[in-house]
Amino acid sequence: MQGGVHGNEPAGDQGLLAFLGKLDANTTWAASVLEKADILVLPRYNPDGVAYFQRYLATNFDPNRDHTKLARQQTRDIKQLMVAFAPHVGVDCHEYTASRAYGAQEQWLPSQDGQFSAMKNLNIHADIRALSEGVFANAIAAAMERTGLRWSPYITADTGTDDVVMDETTSDAKIGDTSVALTQAVMFLFETRGIQLADQHWQRRVATQLTMLEALVQTAVDRAEEVLETVERAREDFVASDDAIVITDYGRPTNISWAFIEGQSGSLVDVPVTFRNSTPLEANLTRSRPEAYVFSRAWMDVAERLRVAGVRVDTLHSGFRGEVEVLNVTSTELSPTKYEGIARTTVTTETLRKEISLPGGAFWVSTRQKNAAHAFVTLEPEGIDSYATFNILPVNVGDEYQVYRVVASD
Repeated sequence: MQGGVHGNEPAGDQGLLAFLGKLDANTTWAASVLEKADILVLPRYNPDGVAYFQRYLATNFDPNRDHTKLARQQTRDIKQLMVAFAPHVGVDCHEYTASRAYGAQEQWLPSQDGQFSAMKNLNIHADIRALSEGVFANAIAAAMERTGLRWSPYITADTGTDDVVMDETTSDAKIGDTSVALTQAVMFLFETRGIQLADQHWQRRVATQLTMLEALVQTAVDRAEEVLETVERAREDFVASDDAIVITDYGRPTNISWAFIEGQSGSLVDVPVTFRNSTPLEANLTRSRPEAYVFSRAWMDVAERLRVAGVRVDTLHSGFRGEVEVLNVTSTELSPTKYEGIARTTVTTETLRKEISLPGGAFWVSTRQKNAAHAFVTLEPEGIDSYATFNILPVNVGDEYQVYRVVASD
């Protein structure tokens, strides 16, 4: 359970501190919770950002966009803490901007006290996603309604038009919550209406976070055996699975009504919007699951990043010789703008087969492990958060991508 990732979103860490306070104040309830669950709480992920009241780390990197490139040591240290704890259930607590106005005349304001979403990446086992949506999300929604608080899925949307298009939570692996979920865990994002409210509605937004947190934890406790069995069984199945892996995806456009506050009157209004539904996402690029990835020892920094994220990387002291799938780079497009100092590259490839030989010290990443999904999203070059995208594994047209896919024998 983590909060304070973005230092200008105080309801996250305040909600977690309120949760800890309730455990302290109600020892009977605390005992019933801790009988069923081990809980790790990191209420203030980004203490520098909190001190400066800024979104970013002291280095001006976004702590919530650093989970594949792992550019900052702070990200790596916290990542290793999470990996060692290996949660079955988790939550990342944030605020969203209360003053963001929608519509051509900026006439609509957000109305939801809390927005929440389970993680959507299709490389999370389907049973874990079903448990997240069918059990946990429903319980959180019911708790919000019992408390008289408004809720919705988490969304982002463009402003300045009456034709509002909303995107539900995406599958981006560079974001902290999805990164945790890719360890095959139930993982939620909680967002409270708060940014730019100063101290207005302080009690309401902390109560909103606490309501969602209590519902998440109580559901995990009340259904502990089911949750443990479902997640552990899903992990075993994921390790053994031969299903295709998903590299890119998209949300399904649907037409719905969305509750806003009308700025002039303060009334709740329902506005028709286009909602890109990600429950579930649709895959638009898949690839067969390799048995392993293999690459030269020259890419030691790649191996280190994978290990920090909990992926087992073995060293082949005798080297490697054999037939592999090779990804030949057919196009690259460099972003015209930088993202945290990097001009990201969009890559396409074609698949070939060939014999390769790598000298001793090469790295082997088996996909028969619980955290293999992190390897999928970083080592498949077309992924939006891959090492190729972030130029950690730089490529040009005509290059042979230097991470090779070892496929099962026909």
